[in-house]
Amino acid sequence: MSLLLDFIFPRHCYGCRKSGFYLCPDCQKKLFPQPIKVIDKKLFDGSLSIYKYSGLIKNIIHDLKYNFVSDLSSGLSTLIVDELKSNYPNLLKYWQNNKFTLIPIPLHPLRQNWRGFNQSELICRHLSSQLQLKYDINLLFRSVNTAPQVKNENPKDRQSNLSGVFYLNETISYSANNFIIFDDVATTFSTLKSAGLTFVGQKNAKLWTLTVAG
Repeated sequence: MSLLLDFIFPRHCYGCRKSGFYLCPDCQKKLFPQPIKVIDKKLFDGSLSIYKYSGLIKNIIHDLKYNFVSDLSSGLSTLIVDELKSNYPNLLKYWQNNKFTLIPIPLHPLRQNWRGFNQSELICRHLSSQLQLKYDINLLFRSVNTAPQVKNENPKDRQSNLSGVFYLNETISYSANNFIIFDDVATTFSTLKSAGLTFVGQKNAKLWTLTVAG
């Protein structure tokens, strides 16, 4: 599959078109990380979207999700790892010391079968191994196959569209109390807020959100 994708989407830098890269080292230097913020103090301890959802990053995420170039997931995870280690070392150490678990935003099974993969899960898998953080794909599930949020420009409609679509797996026991809910993109943060609500009532749970872009 990787060879086929390389033939259909040959590796050229999204910035300068240099061959052999999806994003060459020179163009990576032109990307600037964003500050930590709190999007909802009642739900989250903090939120971090590594980059602004525009330009090169927006194009890369679009091809990952809608042109099915799954190889881009490893490149995006490497960008996140590099930024966390370089610009947010204290936050990364805090997550590691307090045994935070990465939770990718799940796709509905119908959508995941159509796409063939969950891009957030792929990125989380890479992040887990490179950052020494656990990740769990069996804790949070999506019960409703909602329309893609990109088609809905109204923030209130987005939140309503996602009301009650996530649920926690109550058939398993878990020891972790600290979680990082991960998604590829957050613009209105409706998806992350909806997922975060499922953890309300979990004893002493600390929640962060992490996205590639926002």
